[in-house]
Amino acid sequence: MARLFSIGVNYYNATSYTCTIQLSGPTSHTITVAPGTTGSFGPITPGQYTVGIYTTGPGTYNYHLDGGGNSPTFINNDNGHGALYSINAQDNLTVGITN
Repeated sequence: MARLFSIGVNYYNATSYTCTIQLSGPTSHTITVAPGTTGSFGPITPGQYTVGIYTTGPGTYNYHLDGGGNSPTFINNDNGHGALYSINAQDNLTVGITN
């Protein structure tokens, strides 16, 4: 018999600007993360997700997504833009932004 389980999203924002994390998939949710904070959200249903990480702060930012057997890091040089990534989430995800 298959057993249903849930996972969560850990997040951090190590910048001076508000960050937005958007999950689209089996569980869709938008998380607004204040500057310099960490937290978690869940549960979310395991499965295929598109994860967007955005900020409106000026300058260059590093966007990080860890989970689903992947640990991509994106570097952004365009103000007001971010990273968008597709991931098969079967374990907890960690999403973050740093300068």
